Amino acid sequence: MEIRQLRYFITVVKEQSFSKAAKLLHISQPSLSNAIMKLEKEVGIKLLERNTRGLSLTDAGQIYFFRAEELIRSLENTHKELEEVKQIGNGKISIGLIESSMFWFPKVIKKFKKSFPKIEFKLKEILGERQVIQSLIDYDIHFAVTNQPLSHEEIQLNPIYDERFILLTHEEDELNTKERITIPDLANRDFIICSTGFQTRENVLQAFANEQVTPKVMYEIERFETACSLIEQGLGITFLPESYIKHIHTSKIATHTIHSNFLKRTVYLAYLKDRYLSPAVHELMGRVERFF
Repeated sequence: MEIRQLRYFITVVKEQSFSKAAKLLHISQPSLSNAIMKLEKEVGIKLLERNTRGLSLTDAGQIYFFRAEELIRSLENTHKELEEVKQIGNGKISIGLIESSMFWFPKVIKKFKKSFPKIEFKLKEILGERQVIQSLIDYDIHFAVTNQPLSHEEIQLNPIYDERFILLTHEEDELNTKERITIPDLANRDFIICSTGFQTRENVLQAFANEQVTPKVMYEIERFETACSLIEQGLGITFLPESYIKHIHTSKIATHTIHSNFLKRTVYLAYLKDRYLSPAVHELMGRVERFF
């Protein structure tokens, strides 16, 4: 068995076609078919069912496909690690970030660059739990700054800081006249909330559920700036993290602190436990943790 055969097999399965896979692999279709038949002969079991409707994996093929992908990913990740070992003070650091970190993370980079001026950065906004985990496992990022309380055996999760969620209303909203706003006061208001899969949504809904109140969700958004734009037009209210709203510069939005044990979140630094990380990456992560 050769690595090349595994790549051929994976491509055929993903494309569900020998002809399409052959084009992607830049080889002839007969050569590809022969390579797959040779692979099946070597492992001693049929991996693919070929019929007039196309291709399908046998039970053994499903297991083999999963393991083949795992092996190829591990090999590619090892090559990345070896390349990073050679990069002393050079190279690129890829980081997954939540939206609110855009205000403080550049300050960390600015000081870091004084010690590592040649390091390049790839900053990616990564928000959902599944996206964070997959980006780490696929080695797309070295570490993530996330508010997702990840529970994964391969991932180390270190808390960085805690913060409150703050209520945002339009400047002319009648809620602004109240001395004390409670969650039940928000029951019939048009509410703006993050899309499904975002931890901020879960935090806010839990706060409402604790008060036995169901918010009247009128808008689902993926970016905090969209929520702010809606509020500026008087189209609703929302909760956003304190680290984000203190950088909002507009007179059209009023902010209110609501007392609730659920209207708060923890922000974490997440990275793979067993991945090699260069001294530069470790230094940057240390600076992130010491920033707060």
